[in-house]
Amino acid sequence: MLEYELVRSKRKTLALYVRRDGRVEVRAPLRTSKAYIDDFVLQKQDWIEGIQNKLAIRQTTKRIIQLTTKEEAQYKKQAKAYLQQKCQAFSEEMGFRHGEVKINSAKTRWGSCNRKGDINFTYRLMLVPEELIDYVVVHELAHRKEMNHSPGFWSIVEQTMPDYKDRRKKLREYEHQVELIIGPS
Repeated sequence: MLEYELVRSKRKTLALYVRRDGRVEVRAPLRTSKAYIDDFVLQKQDWIEGIQNKLAIRQTTKRIIQLTTKEEAQYKKQAKAYLQQKCQAFSEEMGFRHGEVKINSAKTRWGSCNRKGDINFTYRLMLVPEELIDYVVVHELAHRKEMNHSPGFWSIVEQTMPDYKDRRKKLREYEHQVELIIGPS
């Protein structure tokens, strides 16, 4: 039997996750029996092992980028100016206003947009190719019109960036190819 972390909650269905580090997590309703959960995991064992193998291969081919905390601070400063400029240019093209552009250290999100129109970006965008930065900016600006990922949202993205699907795919590939490590100055 595979090891897994069990998280119980008021949910109605079982869910299975293989985390980036290969750990398995099962989310289950409060009253689901351990035997039922074990059987569920056993049925999914081939799928789990396939994902874990893919993750292990990615880990061996991953490019590591090491930054000092000082370099990280410089990237954040650069990102603020650069991404404000990108937002301004694309917001004019798309006809959408945006609020404040903020920079953070998010590790699992490239950007986000709140209802007030503030847009958050991770400074890690400064390490990806420009065409992918443009995709993230257009994606977040499109949320000014549609705060979801409905067909209407993707239509807005496509109007500005007809090749967005290719860029989105490349961004996902990039996520798996590069790991950023921050160390002391």
